[in-house]
Amino acid sequence: MVTPELNHKPRIVKVERTIRETPTIKTIRFKDNPSSKAIPGQFDMVWIPGLDEVPMSISYTSTEGLAAITVRSVGPATEALHSIVEGQMFGVRGPYGRGFTLTDNGEALLVAGGSGGAALAPLSDLLSKIGVKHTVIVGAQTSSELLFLDRYERNVSAVGGSVAPVTEDGSYGIEGLASEVAQDMLRKHAYNMIYSCGPEAMIKSLLPISLRYSIPFQASLERVMKCGIGICGSCVIDSLRVCREGPVFDGETLRRLDEFGMSRRDHSGRRVPL
Repeated sequence: MVTPELNHKPRIVKVERTIRETPTIKTIRFKDNPSSKAIPGQFDMVWIPGLDEVPMSISYTSTEGLAAITVRSVGPATEALHSIVEGQMFGVRGPYGRGFTLTDNGEALLVAGGSGGAALAPLSDLLSKIGVKHTVIVGAQTSSELLFLDRYERNVSAVGGSVAPVTEDGSYGIEGLASEVAQDMLRKHAYNMIYSCGPEAMIKSLLPISLRYSIPFQASLERVMKCGIGICGSCVIDSLRVCREGPVFDGETLRRLDEFGMSRRDHSGRRVPL
């Protein structure tokens, strides 16, 4: 694990490659040794000069010092990242946070909703590398927004798993919600771990299912972050800081949080409904 205290100083990195993943999601690859060693689920604070600094899950790591972030365009900062081209510079610091804890026996179920694949795809890469069989449910509103299908297919084919694409409009794969498909799979098959990242409503619906089947659960949450190191408090959920105690939380912790699936803080620190 990369020690966060050693990586607070921002580093200027150069864009090596950009990849258009979906109409609204783009991957940006860059060279940065600390980021390339991140645990799946950890994040960088990404600085867009003259505009903002925002948290981004590290979506790719390598032994060659390459890393990547995968960005959905939702506002000025992410729009600026979408306009970035090869050879341009931006800043990173990190990696930060608590990543996923690996399971090394049985079979894992990964449930990715929307851009949640940015956190789960590196986990799938690593599970495949160490030989852990896993199934991946990939959810999106429509077929054009399904993220990293080919990447998951390569990973699961190496370990005997499977990929289940799910679209809300039925344009590809199974029609419905990722959480509904997960519930159906759990009725039919035994898993020893559930990992999830995506809309919080999806994660909240998965938690009681994991408890019903007594399966350990880990999920990555998203909150407004200004510092990334536990000082500002903008990412607090109940008494926990998502940037330090998370972003990955286990099911036992999540079920004790009153704000989970209900509210979050906006940029002013005010609690607002999800």
